[in-house]
Amino acid sequence: MDRLRRAKGLTVGELLSRAGMTKSYYQSRAGFSLPYNTNDLEALATALGVTPEEIASPDTAPRVEMRVPAAPLAARVRRLVAAQAASAEELFAHLDGIDPGAADSARMLLAEGTTSLVLDEEVLRLITQWGDVPTEYLTDYTDDAVTDRTDAELELRDAMRDAGASSIQFRALGEMSPDALRAIAQSLRSRPPAT
Repeated sequence: MDRLRRAKGLTVGELLSRAGMTKSYYQSRAGFSLPYNTNDLEALATALGVTPEEIASPDTAPRVEMRVPAAPLAARVRRLVAAQAASAEELFAHLDGIDPGAADSARMLLAEGTTSLVLDEEVLRLITQWGDVPTEYLTDYTDDAVTDRTDAELELRDAMRDAGASSIQFRALGEMSPDALRAIAQSLRSRPPAT
C-alpha cells in the first residue's frame, strides 16, 4: 500500500481523504489489528487509481527508488541488526534468500565512504520486516514520532534480552508511549540478576 501511495506521490493524509477513511481506522488495518474488508480495498484502490487486485497483490506494485542519506540510514540498519542479536552477514544471508539484489544493496548501504545512495524501497521494506519494525523507520527517517517509538521498542527488546526474557509481540503493546517503553526497559535493567 505504501509503495503504491508513494508511487502516486500521495501523503497518507491525502490517501485517507480520497478514500474517506479516518487515520485511526486506517492505522488499525495497516497495523494488522483489524482486517481490511472489500469496501476498504475498493475505496483505497479508487483513491490510488488502481484495481483492488493491485492492492491485494503487493508484488504487482511499482518499485520506488529513493535517494537516501547513507550514514544515518546505515546506523539504523546496524541498530536493527544489534536488536536482533544478529550480524550483518546474517541480514545479508536472509536478504540473499529473498532477492540477491536486495542483499547487494544492503551491503552497499552498510559500506563506509558514501554520503548518499539510491536504493529500491523494497530493500528497506525487507530489512524492516526482518527487524520487525515499521517500514517507515527506514523509508521515512524524518518522521520523529516513528523514530522515537521504534527506538524505544528496540531499547525494550535489548533490555528484555539482557534480562533473559523471551520475545514479545510489540504490536500488543498498543499505544504505549516511547517514554513508557523506556521506563519498562530501565526497570528491567535495574532488576537484580536472577539466581
